[in-house]
Amino acid sequence: MMTDRDILYRAVLDAPDDDTLRLVYADALEESGEPQRAAFVRAQVELSRAPEYDPLWVEARARGTGRTFDPRWVLDLGLPDGLDWARDPFRRGLPGAVQARDGTAFVAHAADLFARFPVEALELAVLRVADVHELAECRWLGRITALTLAQGASAQVVERLLASPHLTRLTELRVGPELTTPATVRALARGRAFARLTALAVRSDGRVTGPMAAQLAQLARPPALTKLDLSGNRLGAPDLTALGASPAVTAVEDLDLSDNNLGAAGLAGLAGGTFPNLRALHLLRTRPHEDGVAHLVGAAFFPALRSLSLGGNNLGPPAAIQLANPPRGAGLRVLDLRENRVGDRGAAALAGSSHLAGLLQLDLAESRVGDAGAKALADSPHLRGLLYLNLFGNAIGPKAADRLRARFGDRVFL
Repeated sequence: MMTDRDILYRAVLDAPDDDTLRLVYADALEESGEPQRAAFVRAQVELSRAPEYDPLWVEARARGTGRTFDPRWVLDLGLPDGLDWARDPFRRGLPGAVQARDGTAFVAHAADLFARFPVEALELAVLRVADVHELAECRWLGRITALTLAQGASAQVVERLLASPHLTRLTELRVGPELTTPATVRALARGRAFARLTALAVRSDGRVTGPMAAQLAQLARPPALTKLDLSGNRLGAPDLTALGASPAVTAVEDLDLSDNNLGAAGLAGLAGGTFPNLRALHLLRTRPHEDGVAHLVGAAFFPALRSLSLGGNNLGPPAAIQLANPPRGAGLRVLDLRENRVGDRGAAALAGSSHLAGLLQLDLAESRVGDAGAKALADSPHLRGLLYLNLFGNAIGPKAADRLRARFGDRVFL
């Protein structure tokens, strides 16, 4: 006999987009003695509605809220051979992301999979030409909103897959580097499903510089992407100049250019773009140098940024000083400078900046901050709203650490 909880779960399976049903199901979980799972569902639903610089996400990164789960919640859910749970298996609180060995494994077990779980994200380890026709005809693709081709794919495979009449709900596409060529990228841009995308991540195979950036810049009518990940694409200044002037980035709110050797010239090209809706910019391991940071803080879009990641760039105190004194002002909520050479002088500049008074998260992990920098942060008149201050891996003594804890309590991580 089905319980009320079982009935609610079946309702979620029938209407996987309905967050209200998920929240009601969370209530049923709590009433049946699973408050931890109930809280997890509620937190994930909330996080799915918020940008990365929202206080909810800052708290989630700091404390694992809505991110940490009991592995038994998925380990106890057996999957057929050829299928496994994704690294992050939950979508809005319920098991919804799977990995398939190949297209054949997904097609063989799709009916059973969707009868048991509200799956909406699919990662294919490999997709061969021999498998793609059967996959493209699978009606269960109609449930997929996020698709990852982990190794990339050939142009022939992409052309057939994106022509599928069933990919009507696909909004997120991620394509890996190993098999991805310029021909693949051209096939992507011509695909029927491409026009509906709002999130795109493409990595090149390393033989050609930035094929996806170039393809997007050439499109007269690109998709209305709000999230664009071009990390690891060997991009340079010309690529970013062309992309920044194109309609492809008009709607982009979140841009990831990490792991491209951009240098100062690349940052100058980026800074020349308009990016009218850009709010989150990721530039991890891009080697911008201090000159590049100067270009960035002077960009027309910089005051509208809410999240900026510059970790792993060997930036010294001058870069932190530039970020603390932007010529056009700043509205940052999240600033990631981990694994740089910020030092005490840089930390003091950040602590003394009224432009950074809105920060919710400041990450200075492994950034050569000592006691003087720690004390400056603890005494800052501007960092009242910090929810997460990461100083892990710095040489901070006991007295300075106590001073930080007295100011920030458990919001500081040492």
